[in-house]
Amino acid sequence: MAQTKRLVGTVYNSSGIVPIVGCQVHNINTGEYVFGGEKGVYRITVSLNDSLVISHSGYSQSLEVVDSRDFTRGRKDVILYHKAFMLPNFTCYGLNPTYEGFKRDVASAKLPDSYKNIDDVHLTKEERRNATYTEEAPNVLKGTMLGSPITWLYSTFNKKEKMKRLYYEMEGYGEEIQQVQLKYNRELVQEITGLQEPELLDFMMYCHFSYYNLIRWSREKIIEEVRTKFYEYQYFKALEEDDQ
Repeated sequence: MAQTKRLVGTVYNSSGIVPIVGCQVHNINTGEYVFGGEKGVYRITVSLNDSLVISHSGYSQSLEVVDSRDFTRGRKDVILYHKAFMLPNFTCYGLNPTYEGFKRDVASAKLPDSYKNIDDVHLTKEERRNATYTEEAPNVLKGTMLGSPITWLYSTFNKKEKMKRLYYEMEGYGEEIQQVQLKYNRELVQEITGLQEPELLDFMMYCHFSYYNLIRWSREKIIEEVRTKFYEYQYFKALEEDDQ
């Protein structure tokens, strides 16, 4: 009978290398199915060359083979990459559950631009310049801080507006989102740095690149950033060794 061993590992998030809570690990060869703990740690019985499927909602599944090195160490850490969900544009309406709140929301609701065409709605000259249609020369201050300070401050610093801008920007990347795990992975980092496990994973945790940056950066930019981080990493490791 094949020799078995209790394999321990941690499942990490690819962008910040943060442990993923509640991951699922399935040993295809034995049928055993376990869940990761609060710190992303899983424990499962394996034999040499067993195949493990690691998954979590919102992440792409990873198929990992227990090689001789993993089996000898009794440990295998795994990185999962975000699964891309590109949602179509939609409008969400939130109704206040209280009557007074509902009246307040309706009174402060923004009217569609079509109201500007209604004859009995009296608009100031400035409001007409800011309308989607123009009867005079366009207002060059529209959309700037000087044109409408309150609106500009809201759209610049409001969390909801920031998320809206981020969505439209992410929507433009589309295919790049699918390429993240091809542009940034353990094999690439190992090739650049020459590090081996477990120090390789320690270094990737040190890098802590955001998923947003990994989408925007080209492969060449990622390589450049990894090299820069590696120089910093070596410097701080040398300082730690000197202190010891």
